Amino acid sequence: MRLKLIKTFIAVYETRSFSKAADQLFISQPTVSVHIKQLEEQLNVKLFDRNGRMFLSPTLNARRFYQHATQLLDDWQEATASLDLTTENTRTSISIGASQTTATVLLPKIIAQLSKSTLNSMNLKVEMHNSEEILAGVLNKQFDLGFIEKPITNDFIVRHTLAKDQLVLAGNLASDMWLVREKGSGVYHYMQQYFKQQNIVPEHFLTITNNDIIVKMLSENIGKSIVSSQTLPKNMSFIKLPDSFNRDFYLINHQHNNRPEIQDFIVMVEKIAKTLL
Repeated sequence: MRLKLIKTFIAVYETRSFSKAADQLFISQPTVSVHIKQLEEQLNVKLFDRNGRMFLSPTLNARRFYQHATQLLDDWQEATASLDLTTENTRTSISIGASQTTATVLLPKIIAQLSKSTLNSMNLKVEMHNSEEILAGVLNKQFDLGFIEKPITNDFIVRHTLAKDQLVLAGNLASDMWLVREKGSGVYHYMQQYFKQQNIVPEHFLTITNNDIIVKMLSENIGKSIVSSQTLPKNMSFIKLPDSFNRDFYLINHQHNNRPEIQDFIVMVEKIAKTLL
């Protein structure tokens, strides 16, 4: 129970918000409030001051406790991992959140260049989400690492630039139907940028939360969209966009995730990515 309280405290401290912490932890906002109240009672200190209705300001005691709380959580995760006794579980476990383009374009190329001995020493778990969901997952320690294509930042996130990607306008270019990704995805960010530059207010559009589905629909001559050039079939029509749509792929990790195996894996990924630039 105390571990849950510590996780909640860390999420609130990093987001400065009960509601954002609740979203990260996949629990209700009232539960977050209860956790913080219980922790304050156990520590006999006040942890947060309210500055207006939305913003929370950590107290001096909260700032002192945060450093210890993150270390406690890291120590607990390391201690529980050390209890795995089976041959399979002695491998290094690394959880990865990958956005859809990085999951289908970049990550396979990186994993393909890892040595057999490296792969045999690891249990890699990969989940596909949009960039904002991956950021939340890295912050709440759901993911050790995130592969994203949206240039998002956070005070508690370390971001590494890995490789380049070219976005193009593809599909039935004469169509007035736009296929758009959901808010929070990397492509949505760039599509809104394109609409603004071209003074476009789309009247007809479909929101699709999967890039592979968009490419399949484009292949069936349904609408047009902005997608990575690396995801397109060879025979599909497209228009190259300005250099401002040459985006980067990023690797992100929590600044307090200092497990040596994670740091070693980051170094390996960065070395491989240099060959893909």
